[in-house]
Amino acid sequence: MAHPDPTALYQSIDDDFLGGDLQVAVARADQARKEYSATGSFPNPGWELKFRLLEADILLKQSRWKDVIPMLNSGAPVPAVGDPAVKWNLLSSRAHHYLGQPQQANQELHAARRLAESGHSALMGDVLRTEALVERDAGHLELAMEKFRSSLAVAREHRDSLLVAADLVDIGHVSLQSGQYDQALALSQQAANFARSVHARRQIVMAIGNIGWAYQNLGDFENALSAFLQADAQAKEVGMDSLRVVWLQDAGLAQFRLGNLQEARKYDEKALQAALRLPTADEIDQIVNIETNLALLLYHQGQYDAAKTYSDKAKITAGNSGDVNVTAYAGFVQALIAARRPSDQDAERLLLQNRQMTTDPEIRMEIENALAHLYSDSHRRPQAELWYRRSIQTFEGNRSAVQNVALRLSSFAYGDTVYRDYAEFLVDSGKSLQALQLLDRSRARTLQEGLEVNADTRDAAGKVDSLRSSTVDAPAVARKLNATILFYSLGAEKSFLWAVTAHETHLFTLPKQKDIQVLVEAYQRSIQKFTDPRQTLNPTAITLYETLIKPAAVLIAKDSKVYIIPNGILYALNFETLLKPTPEGFKYWIEDVAVTVTSSIRILSHLNEGSTQATKELLLIGNPVSPGNEFPALGQAADEIQRIQKHFSPQGQSVFSQAQAVPAAYMTSSPDQFKYVHFVAHGTASRLSPLDSAVVLSPSQKSHDDFKLYARDIVQHPLHAKLVTISACYGSGLRTYAGEGLVGLAWAFLRAGSHYVISAIWEVNDDSTPLLMDQLYAELKAGSPPDVALRAAKLSLINAPGNYRKPFYWATFELYAGS
Repeated sequence: MAHPDPTALYQSIDDDFLGGDLQVAVARADQARKEYSATGSFPNPGWELKFRLLEADILLKQSRWKDVIPMLNSGAPVPAVGDPAVKWNLLSSRAHHYLGQPQQANQELHAARRLAESGHSALMGDVLRTEALVERDAGHLELAMEKFRSSLAVAREHRDSLLVAADLVDIGHVSLQSGQYDQALALSQQAANFARSVHARRQIVMAIGNIGWAYQNLGDFENALSAFLQADAQAKEVGMDSLRVVWLQDAGLAQFRLGNLQEARKYDEKALQAALRLPTADEIDQIVNIETNLALLLYHQGQYDAAKTYSDKAKITAGNSGDVNVTAYAGFVQALIAARRPSDQDAERLLLQNRQMTTDPEIRMEIENALAHLYSDSHRRPQAELWYRRSIQTFEGNRSAVQNVALRLSSFAYGDTVYRDYAEFLVDSGKSLQALQLLDRSRARTLQEGLEVNADTRDAAGKVDSLRSSTVDAPAVARKLNATILFYSLGAEKSFLWAVTAHETHLFTLPKQKDIQVLVEAYQRSIQKFTDPRQTLNPTAITLYETLIKPAAVLIAKDSKVYIIPNGILYALNFETLLKPTPEGFKYWIEDVAVTVTSSIRILSHLNEGSTQATKELLLIGNPVSPGNEFPALGQAADEIQRIQKHFSPQGQSVFSQAQAVPAAYMTSSPDQFKYVHFVAHGTASRLSPLDSAVVLSPSQKSHDDFKLYARDIVQHPLHAKLVTISACYGSGLRTYAGEGLVGLAWAFLRAGSHYVISAIWEVNDDSTPLLMDQLYAELKAGSPPDVALRAAKLSLINAPGNYRKPFYWATFELYAGS
């Protein structure tokens, strides 16, 4: 028999290990160990020990703790010094640690450090990593992070790719545990990228899962779901069954947060089946969480008996968990169910007990909100109000830790429910004005922070106290703007409309969110089919007017200004297209009013239509060179540019078209000096990452791939423009964030400081748009404000013969007000 090359064999098995193919790797290591043992085909005690240590390492990764110690103690004795002695002590220490034998584990870890230090061993990085894992499991996160970073430095010095990947993953994980979710996301993305570069498949899976958890805790449930499903698919390929349990239940939780209860239940049941096939002792926390998730799902579906069955199981299993947050979560759901059962008087005690127990701010917020509901239902209003306020303060304290602008956009998803619940309580208590002020403080928070509009009050510890922030006199704002303000709040059981005039505020109760959503989506589909609602008397357009506008119609004078503050799905609706009945028949609402969309009354309170620091007239960028087949040349772009140019003096405009219309043209043209900024181009809207939305311009000379002006870059360049117009498809964006509204290019220009933005909520027609823009600028130069000018331009199409009277052509453009 030919003697194999043990070095090549070891490297090959180690590659399987690095690639995550543990079943193959452990079988090959076991075979090699036997062949190089004293009784094998190629006896060699040195190589037998190497393969033995490699096999033990793989067993650790498979969580086969009980098999590690016998494996390490088989074969020839381990030398007293050197790298094999360091490795043996480390592996034995980890196994004893996971087997719950801390004294033995600590002794072996100390021995490993002593040997590594005295021998100047490259395994010092592994020693530091093991120490970090011990500190992390003990809850000493700062010390764990310090040791992980030290291990990472050693690993990089010795070019140990697997150790670098593992340390990067765990550094991201510790950031997650510390509640630094935006930092954890960046670190986990870095870990995933490095792991991919070295084909470390197990580390790729764990990093992607951590990315999902970061998004989940930031309230970005769509990106979280995408990451969890990706992690599950890759874990299945690698055979990481235990982690599949984690990612499946996390996917279920993301679906639950998105309101997809049936899909959530499918993932949770699949996760539970997978967990029960694994050794129960290793999956206690996962089983508790999954059973609790299922109980919560059934609770929200009104199936209280079935929910109690799962909750009781979870509570029993939680008795064997060492994680206080796992136990508190199970206890919280048990309390929710108890509150729904008249014979069960334990709800209040359970909620208070588990609030005291948990260290997780999200669970604490949910418990505080549940306590508020409990006291409200039992007519103990002072206690209810106290706990509603506490739940909001807990949320705000958690949100204040998120610094990244893009991530702050999604972070309000957790706070939206507690704000709305408190507002409903205030309405039921006869305090509708306070409810409006509360909800208004919850709107457009990231936009307000960027514009420094009514900055939040902070307590003595420096945490945001949104409930003490200054309130706005809504009628005074309406009076200043000579307008009516319509403020919407959609809810699961009922929705609200506040109509604010110069002298009073009225509250109207509307149908629940789902009923309104069905109408809006049906009407949007109809418009996209090029229908003419006024001619066909579209019943949905009529019903939406009756539902959303008619309750307040008596407060809105003809030819007056209306500022709409939408909520949720209403951002996708152009209210101007709704059909109003008159003695002469039905007409579009735009024929009666000039409509502007905005995000909050506080934003409106700072709107100054007359003044601007800008000194130049027009910055016009468009008619770009096509960067590729995905973005063909716009046939009428040159015509639109010419029509706009004629309304301004040559010396008052800066025009960049064709090859000059590159992203850098905007950045270097001092956009803050222009009163009007206009783009004629394609646009892209990103749903999963709205700040990656972009205006598509010409490729730069330096790089053909550099042709997009991104929203994330736009917000970095302050503006003083009266109006920015984005003559591009989907300029308003595709994604509505809880509390923030629709986020895309329009939001970015408002955030940068533009007073108004005109952008599209669906496709833009290349033929009709030049006509509309021509009329818009004619009105603006005649002295009309943007809302009046845009209305007049739209009416010119509505009242003209031909297809352009249909909403598809004119209603895509909406006017958004900033500060």
